[in-house]
Amino acid sequence: MTIKQVNYIDGSYLYHMLRVAFTSLSFNESYLNDINTFPVSDKDTGSNMKRTFQRGLLSTSETLKAGSTLSSFAESMSMNSYGNSGFILSQYFLGLSEYLREKEIITIEDFLKAIVHAYQVAYAAVVNPMEGTMLTVMREGAKKAIEEFSNSEEKTFENFFRLFSHNIFLSVLETHSQMKLLESNNVVDSGALGFYLVIDGMKKSFYEEEPYFNCHESPLLPKRYRDADNPLTFFRYCTEFSIYLNEQKDKDYYSNLLKGRGDSAAIAIIENVLKVHIHTNTPDSVIHEFQKLGKLVFTKVDDLFETPEFSRLKRKKHFDYAVICFTHGDQSSLLLERLGADAAFPLPKDYTVKEEELKKLLEPYENKNVVFYCADKRVQEMLKNMIWWGGSLYKNFFIVECNGFVNTFFKLASSMFEETFAAFKKRCKVLDKIKNTELTIRARDHLLEQLQVSLSPRRLASYSTLVAFGGKNIKQDDIDTITEFFSSNQQIEFSYFPGGQEDSLFVIGAM
Repeated sequence: MTIKQVNYIDGSYLYHMLRVAFTSLSFNESYLNDINTFPVSDKDTGSNMKRTFQRGLLSTSETLKAGSTLSSFAESMSMNSYGNSGFILSQYFLGLSEYLREKEIITIEDFLKAIVHAYQVAYAAVVNPMEGTMLTVMREGAKKAIEEFSNSEEKTFENFFRLFSHNIFLSVLETHSQMKLLESNNVVDSGALGFYLVIDGMKKSFYEEEPYFNCHESPLLPKRYRDADNPLTFFRYCTEFSIYLNEQKDKDYYSNLLKGRGDSAAIAIIENVLKVHIHTNTPDSVIHEFQKLGKLVFTKVDDLFETPEFSRLKRKKHFDYAVICFTHGDQSSLLLERLGADAAFPLPKDYTVKEEELKKLLEPYENKNVVFYCADKRVQEMLKNMIWWGGSLYKNFFIVECNGFVNTFFKLASSMFEETFAAFKKRCKVLDKIKNTELTIRARDHLLEQLQVSLSPRRLASYSTLVAFGGKNIKQDDIDTITEFFSSNQQIEFSYFPGGQEDSLFVIGAM
């Protein structure tokens, strides 16, 4: 196999590198779609990254100098990006072009500095960056490759890309254990793997007849669990739009406008055009707010509940009514669905839910029989208000009075659903008699001592059932400690469930 020893990159060779990278990404499009899990399992990461990259290639050519080739490529990507993954990928290349736009040729020294700037630009574009994603891989892959390259005697592009690709792939594999959602599906982050395919494709441009990386056949990538459930997203619409600004302000100004409106928010400004990506329940009001800043030049709104991943929303578990829950923690929502809920929406941490959001979320259930269980008191009161003022739209909404997550869990687990809506409402009065106690443990320090003090045998004497729900950052040692603690009490039936709550180590309930 012939290896090209490249000491600098001009516009023609850079274009060749990008073409090979596109081939690598395109070949694995379906695989990336298949493992797409975070932030929403909407099966489009591969397609979005491919389409974004393609728009960049269509706007550039091999006749330009390196900086110009990269600039036209990155600016077109940024203006025409698709989805969250395409947006972040475009920001990475925009960061590269910002650093290299004046260069006729790119030296290895230029490139090492440019990739550091590139991942910083990508991070800055995301309003609330998450670790264990493409952003992590961009940073860690660059950091480790630069360190290894500095100790290497061969200062060529081929050698650097070999190290860069290798370290990015190692970082991709680590995403599997960096996020509970990825681990429970036995996948790596789809966007992170897509980024690896781009860099690995650029590396393969230095080899003649080197085959592209085949994700389907790789023994190193985990095989997705086909029976894994994924939590619903509370934010229903994937929203993207671009505004030609009347007056440009800093990114913090636009980030503040998005606060409290959704998640997966990202912002970019390219030549006085503001590009926004956000998952929200109120796309119209978000777009309307930003339209005040200039002229709307592009908009796209996709209903995530119409994707195949959330087809279960259209299945009926009960005879003539639906059961809907609102809770905290992804794993808690999946648990409530297994207990009989048709849909359990995990409420975002530190997020103030608005009534207009609930109305948008519940549009598919208007004029239908619905039973609600709410672990969140404020959402429960909002539903009551909607029923009171909503007239015929919500006349068949029925709320089971709940007080916190533990009470919600026990009442849902004790409900009898093999009846009509009218019969269920009549029998539901028995649920009011369920009494329980709830304890939250927030720190793992001295866990056993906390349990001994808070849950003494005397305090538990009047209860027969005890459950513990592990938080988002739970460790196996914590689970072993609490299981051993309660196994010595033969009078109480103990069960452990992953809860996924972000603000506690354990939520413990006794009934």
